[in-house]
Amino acid sequence: MSGLSVRLAQSEPIALDAELEVAAGELLGLVGPSGSGKTTVLRCIAGLHRPAGGQVRCGNAAWFDAAAGIDLPPQARSVGLVFQNYALFPHLSALENVATALGHLPREARAPRASA
Repeated sequence: MSGLSVRLAQSEPIALDAELEVAAGELLGLVGPSGSGKTTVLRCIAGLHRPAGGQVRCGNAAWFDAAAGIDLPPQARSVGLVFQNYALFPHLSALENVATALGHLPREARAPRASA
């Protein structure tokens, strides 16, 4: 699999049994009622929450594997996560927040891309 593979299981603090596969370049939206575990799944992928069991793999790299004792820290996962606030950086405009995520592009290319 050259994308993202997630299998998570836990009973606390919320019961969670989730499995998803996302191909490289594919977009995914998590939709569900409040309290269904959407944010917990995202936190597990980003390395901000450690579930009781399961795996998170990106490409050929294991980011988390409960059975093997693998748990890469968040900074080693190259994942960006914007919580349920409108802005990651509240002191920046919405456009500036989007442009911040485009740091891999030359400075002059960021604003046009963020506006697209």
